[in-house]
Amino acid sequence: MTFDLGYDTGYDEGDTEGSLTKSQVLRYQEMKKRTDQRIDALKGQIKKFRTEVARLESLNRIDGHAYKKIKSTLSTLRVSNQNLREEIQFYRNIVSPNKSYSGLRIHSFKIDQGAKRRLYHYRLILVQIHGLKDRHRNISGVVRVSVLGKRVDGSKRVINLRDIVSPVEDSDMKFSLKYYKSFEGSLKLPDGFAPVSVRVQVIPNRRTRGGRRSVEKKVQWPI
Repeated sequence: MTFDLGYDTGYDEGDTEGSLTKSQVLRYQEMKKRTDQRIDALKGQIKKFRTEVARLESLNRIDGHAYKKIKSTLSTLRVSNQNLREEIQFYRNIVSPNKSYSGLRIHSFKIDQGAKRRLYHYRLILVQIHGLKDRHRNISGVVRVSVLGKRVDGSKRVINLRDIVSPVEDSDMKFSLKYYKSFEGSLKLPDGFAPVSVRVQVIPNRRTRGGRRSVEKKVQWPI
């Protein structure tokens, strides 16, 4: 349900305005090449485990413990494969942006169950896509996140993230980015509230948006 991108883009907010340098493009192309190789390796492992499961099942010599272990490993490999695919898509958005689209984009918003009851961990990643003729400028603004749900009596209720985030200082979701920005933290839902969906709004400041429009994304709960 949640993935950890686990990379460093190599960009610095102080980079010179303009197009990506040749070294930056080569760096991301090399990252993509290595990620493709990891996916191919995972595919090979998945195929190997599928073959082994089929063989053991056909011989009827598999015990419960071994079966669960193989199934668990296969599930882990599938998740890793999906995470790598999402990582590749992230690189493509930066290195080879869609010519027909430029501006702010909500790359992903994920929530995981926390260690305690009604406690959750969230992670939001914003991306700014630059068109081929765009100047690579910083853009700043604010993010507003709301949890939509119902009370015990069935009536609707909207809770702003800043009212349930922990610690409180994490509620200030202002951003300034050239290529990407991530937010993460914890939130605790109040008793008697059943979440239904989450609405994420990204609103750029007028003085820095340069024609960039606000973006909004609504996702169902659980995420």
